[in-house]
Amino acid sequence: MASDRFESGVSKYVEGKATVNVFFPVDGHGCADCSCQQCRFYQPNSRKCALTGEISEYPSKYVGSHCPLRIDTQ
Repeated sequence: MASDRFESGVSKYVEGKATVNVFFPVDGHGCADCSCQQCRFYQPNSRKCALTGEISEYPSKYVGSHCPLRIDTQ
């Protein structure tokens, strides 16, 4: 049983990391729409980010303040 493995507690954790790529659209004039609404990890029904579980502020206009993405606008 899986529950027997931790009957004495957890001594430490092993860290797992992931890298994700999100491509935001750029219009014909070169204006990028970097907003939560354009991100594939945004969940519109709950207004939350699937990566952080945080509610996104103004998702149609901005990337949320808790967004883990590093946006490269160049």
